[in-house]
Parts: sequence; C-alpha cells; structure tokens
Amino acid sequence: FLFCFTGLQISYLTWGFMQELIMTTTFEPTSTAPDGRFPSAAFCVFSNRFLAIIVAIIAVRIRHGALLANNVAPLIAFAPSALSNTMSSWSQYASLRYVSFPVQTVFKSSKIIPVMIMGKVLKGTGYPISQYVEAFFITVGVAVFSVSSKSSNS
Repeated sequence: FLFCFTGLQISYLTWGFMQELIMTTTFEPTSTAPDGRFPSAAFCVFSNRFLAIIVAIIAVRIRHGALLANNVAPLIAFAPSALSNTMSSWSQYASLRYVSFPVQTVFKSSKIIPVMIMGKVLKGTGYPISQYVEAFFITVGVAVFSVSSKSSNS
C-alpha cells in the first residue's frame, strides 16, 4: 500500500510540476508562439492521451492476453465521458496560462457543490445534510485560499 501511495503521489506531483513548467515557461519567441509561451494546450492533451493509450494497451495485453478479445461494450458508450475528460484536460492546460497549478487544484475541490446539485436534479440523488455542510466548508476553504494567495502575490 505504501509503495503504491508513494508512487501515485510522486507521479501526480511530477505531472503537476511539469504541466505548470511547460505552460508558464517563456521560450524564445517564434512565429507560431510570438509571446514566447508554449502555444498548444491541445498538443499537451494529445500527448498525455496518446501515452495513456499505449500504457493501457500494454496493460490489457499483459492482463488479458489480447486487446479486443473480451470487448462487449460498444465504444460509442464511452464517447461522452471520453469527450468530457478530454475537454476538461484541455481547459486545465489552457488555464495554467492564468493561474498556478496549486490554485487550479484547489479550485477543482470546489466542484463538489455543482456535482451534488446536478446529482440531485438529474438523478434524484439525495445526500445527507452532513455532506452538504462538508461541501460548503470545502468551498469556503477554497475561497479563503484563493483570496489569500491573490493578496500575497500583490
């Protein structure tokens, strides 16, 4: 457990550091990047997804022996979540031009309230009052962190 936990934490920290480094480092300006910044969040998303597909293919081959042997679900069933995931990744990379990675990560925590509301509206999911209170306090913490980080940068 500790090995897996440590590996995941190192991977996520490295990923976050590299994301911010790539998107915020100023390079020598070129005709395709006149501001000297990495020009394409879409390329970062493509590279990330391409590597993920390669790793997934290797894992499936090792685990199941064949890539499409047990494929019973139609690929179109995964299209909405795949599109949503890809668009959110593109937005995440693009937003690094405006906010730092830690601020971005903290703001991701505040998505709890919209998720709970949409769960209630779309699926009729009920949540205990304690979860609403927790979501409220997390969102307040995000707001305090955001305001304090902006005031410390000024």
